[in-house]
Amino acid sequence: MDNQPSLKVHVEFGDAKADFEGNPDDVAKAFLTFLNKIHPTFELAQRLTFNPDLAKLSEGLVGILKFTPEGAILVFTELPADEAIILSLVGVYVGSRLGRVTNDAMSANGLSKMTGKALKTISNQLAWMVDYGLVERVGRGEYRITSIGIMRSEKILQELKTEREKI
Repeated sequence: MDNQPSLKVHVEFGDAKADFEGNPDDVAKAFLTFLNKIHPTFELAQRLTFNPDLAKLSEGLVGILKFTPEGAILVFTELPADEAIILSLVGVYVGSRLGRVTNDAMSANGLSKMTGKALKTISNQLAWMVDYGLVERVGRGEYRITSIGIMRSEKILQELKTEREKI
């Protein structure tokens, strides 16, 4: 028997009311189905809006990145510099949302240490990545993944998953 607590949600929207109970994934799906039925434009807005799926990103990062007491570590280092940077930054993004790291941004020096790539390589890659909107510069010399970068990371993670399945 699974002893996980169940999530209970009560929703009222105009005259429509609903109660949902179960595991969080099932409740979320049922709630979105309910919302789509009572407010059809919600489905369209949802399809047009990018919201990073932390669970999917976390699952994709398994075997690529790990969190330690000292911070995130890139354990799969056989990546081109741009992909290593993107996955490192998406890793700290996910880690900050999950409470595993305190900051969702990294310095070029931190990225160099994490990826095992030369600082000059990292700096060159970051410059064009900022120009293309994959990362943004924040604070003094720190960089954070953008929504475009997260979308790119999803493609990289899917490609890596496909490659691993071939082996």
